[in-house]
Amino acid sequence: MRVSQFLIVVPVLVQVMLTMVLFVPHWRKRPGGGLGASSGGRFTDLYRAQFELPVLFYAAALFAYAMRLVDQWILFLAVLFMLAQIVDAVSALALGNRVARSVAVCVAALAALGMWIKIAAHFAVAGF
Repeated sequence: MRVSQFLIVVPVLVQVMLTMVLFVPHWRKRPGGGLGASSGGRFTDLYRAQFELPVLFYAAALFAYAMRLVDQWILFLAVLFMLAQIVDAVSALALGNRVARSVAVCVAALAALGMWIKIAAHFAVAGF
């Protein structure tokens, strides 16, 4: 099945929007209305987490797009990553469910790893 290379942009944009949504409460919770050192808390932890594991996702998505490697599996893993990140944020903020959050983080990590394994497999088969 042929997949448009541009479809990889959709989960990336949703991930960026999630980061920006988490940024607003994070900014408001900072001392001085956003100026100064961060006071911590759930919003700050979730916001900071958007610059850890998602970096691997962004890099894999960009690499797959630039090398024209986006197929149904890469796209599936990208959407799975995005959905796991959303579940992570909702379970941490609205539900307070640590188990759901742990599962979501594991799913996101496996999805990012799967993207990189798929990219590596392509180069192992096709060569550099």
